[in-house]
Amino acid sequence: MRDSQSCCRQLLTLAFVLALLAAPLFSQASSGLAETSSIYIPMRDGTRLAIDIHLPAKRPPDDKLPCLIEQTRYWRSSENPKTGQPNPSLNALDRYFLEHGYALVKVDVRGTGASFGSRQIEYGRQEVRDGHDVVDWIVKQPWSSGKVGAYGTSYTGTTAELLAAVRHPAVQAVIPGWSDFDTYRSPARPYGLLTEALIPEWSQLVGWLDSNQASNLGAGVKRVDADRDGALLAQAVAEHASNPDVYQAMKALVFRDQKMGSGEDSLAEASSLYWKKQIEASGVPMLVLASWLDAGTADGALLRFQHYRNPQKLVILASSHGGGFHGSPYAVSGQPTDPIPTQKQQFELRLAFFDHYLKGRDKGVEQWPAIRYFNLGQEAFLETDRWPPRGVRRQRYFLGEGRRLTSRSPSSDDSIDVYTIDFSVTTGKRNRWATQMGRPVLNLDNRSAMDERMLTYTSDPLPEDLQITGSPVMVLHVASDHQDGAFLVYLEDVDGKGRSRYLTEGGLRAIHRKLSRNPYFQEELPFHSFAQSDARPLVPNQVAEIQFRLLPTSVLIRKGHRLRLAITGADEGTLERVPAQGTPTITLHRNRVRASFIDLPVVEG
Repeated sequence: MRDSQSCCRQLLTLAFVLALLAAPLFSQASSGLAETSSIYIPMRDGTRLAIDIHLPAKRPPDDKLPCLIEQTRYWRSSENPKTGQPNPSLNALDRYFLEHGYALVKVDVRGTGASFGSRQIEYGRQEVRDGHDVVDWIVKQPWSSGKVGAYGTSYTGTTAELLAAVRHPAVQAVIPGWSDFDTYRSPARPYGLLTEALIPEWSQLVGWLDSNQASNLGAGVKRVDADRDGALLAQAVAEHASNPDVYQAMKALVFRDQKMGSGEDSLAEASSLYWKKQIEASGVPMLVLASWLDAGTADGALLRFQHYRNPQKLVILASSHGGGFHGSPYAVSGQPTDPIPTQKQQFELRLAFFDHYLKGRDKGVEQWPAIRYFNLGQEAFLETDRWPPRGVRRQRYFLGEGRRLTSRSPSSDDSIDVYTIDFSVTTGKRNRWATQMGRPVLNLDNRSAMDERMLTYTSDPLPEDLQITGSPVMVLHVASDHQDGAFLVYLEDVDGKGRSRYLTEGGLRAIHRKLSRNPYFQEELPFHSFAQSDARPLVPNQVAEIQFRLLPTSVLIRKGHRLRLAITGADEGTLERVPAQGTPTITLHRNRVRASFIDLPVVEG
């Protein structure tokens, strides 16, 4: 077994969250690409944040530059703990922006890295407000053109969007990449279940980072230039000691409106949704990158597109988190493959967007399609100017006799199926939730053996191609012999040889089943508040209706293939076990009185 230091270093490399610990992409000292300085800047409450300023080395002395911000909780840069010398801290995308005439400012957000302060939650309100003060400092610098953008992936993708919420007039464009839209639903507690594939490992990582554990990380956080003896860094790290253990805090945070730790914020506040009015009021244009196979990033991106008035361009890949690997189960099996589009093409897309809005160069951005999305099965990109695309209608498939999935409504009065939850069922260690740590999405192309351990319903061979685009909706009528449990559903494509490919999934913890009105915007799909006041335990052996949406997808299922629904109550190693003790047996009703079915968004023509 690998030791913790080498394991963590690989995780950071894969996750794109700490390029300074990855294999060096270039050497700052020898490349001559950037002039770099590292300083503290004060926030309005006096808390000092550590920032690195990177200016293109080859620029006219009086040149005014647009600035791109990346606000991170994964260290803005690092240093060798033995020599105190800075490590290379710019990744390939950073270098690309510098080469094309942008200044970069990297920020250790409050309570992390070399910055002072503490934090009780990620994306807290105070952290968002700090962004305004950082921008205010930037526009006063002699090298600044007065125009600011923000970019990033994952955590920094979310802080890029949240910079729009501060409504600073200098912020003119942001690129949220694979970001968190509703932090409770993705990635913290999808379906109301703690993400065991992410939170424990991520919690350990950020604990090491916040306490500057160089022995575990192989590097230390970089001091600012004036902190020659490390005294300021030591003071800052000491203030991080009150940061919570994220895993323990999240285990206790069952409901979306519970406050985290001793802070003022719940996961309801620590989300883009909380800042919707401010983000819309900013009018800041967005280029949003997401993936069908990366947690709920595509779901969040589409909800933002539908309900936020900001000018938006959206690209949905079939990639791993961060766009590093292709992930389509029609093309990828047990080994990673290069992303589509390539990393270079992803860089060029970002640069054109920033050039358009921050340098005033007409790159045709306004003529780009509103949404470009990868169509699984067809293995090609499609375009649309609206969502859902034109021609989408709902087609209902019922859970029927003989474990068939059929368009015919049930005719019997009492048909049921009984299933005992198998807690060893899993989507594996390279699924949509594990990729949040940067791993490739693998082994979703042959689910047949796992299907045998779930309650499955399979259609007849399709008489013609079927295009599914959007969010399926599941309605189950079930009884359980326990008061709580998870209901998980997987949509699959079964080819002519019986090979079953994962397409998407959805689920719900039973206590969250009450349907509510979405307080942020109107929508037709089922909405659950996950609020403590809406919790409803099951009455053992009493039938309950459970409705939920599946995560959106776009897939072309070929003529002769079959659709399959696989139902279970566990994803071992991915989602927490509910209930913690006991093994529920469920009775699924699929009759005329209590029909169970899935509504699929299909495209006509």
